Amino acid sequence: MKILPFGIAPLRPSIRFMLIRTCPWLLLFFGFIAGTVLVHPLLIIASWLVLLGFLYHVFLLCAELYVISPEMFMVSTGILNKTVTWLEPLQIKAFDVHQSKLMQYLNIAHVTVVSDDDINIKFTLKGVDNKAMKEALGFTMELIKTRHEYLKRLIDMAEKATANQK
Repeated sequence: MKILPFGIAPLRPSIRFMLIRTCPWLLLFFGFIAGTVLVHPLLIIASWLVLLGFLYHVFLLCAELYVISPEMFMVSTGILNKTVTWLEPLQIKAFDVHQSKLMQYLNIAHVTVVSDDDINIKFTLKGVDNKAMKEALGFTMELIKTRHEYLKRLIDMAEKATANQK
């Protein structure tokens, strides 16, 4: 995972998750190709439609972007109809992590971010690699600690300056 220098950690669904989600489309495609040879030549039309469905799902998964930074959590989804949902970290109420047995084996998870009751925003980071998620959250926490220490020093300097003026 590449962390950008200004404090943004972008995440995407992992390749392993994409394979799980698109494998049924490929199996259908090859089944219709076999049906074209064995049953009827017009099944080639159905196989091309299934191939288009496969490509659509691949592009849809590739278009998802999750951004974690000290200022916001953002989810961007969609190919043509792009939807962007963002939430400030102070508004986050809970994280729900879901992993099936297969997802545990592949080291991926769905992370659902739930906001306060006032805002009522809920979004899911689908198929995120556990290691990349830990790195992104760790980097964000380090950045927040650094900013907190810097602001604390500024407040101490301001208090000393006002104390000297009196």
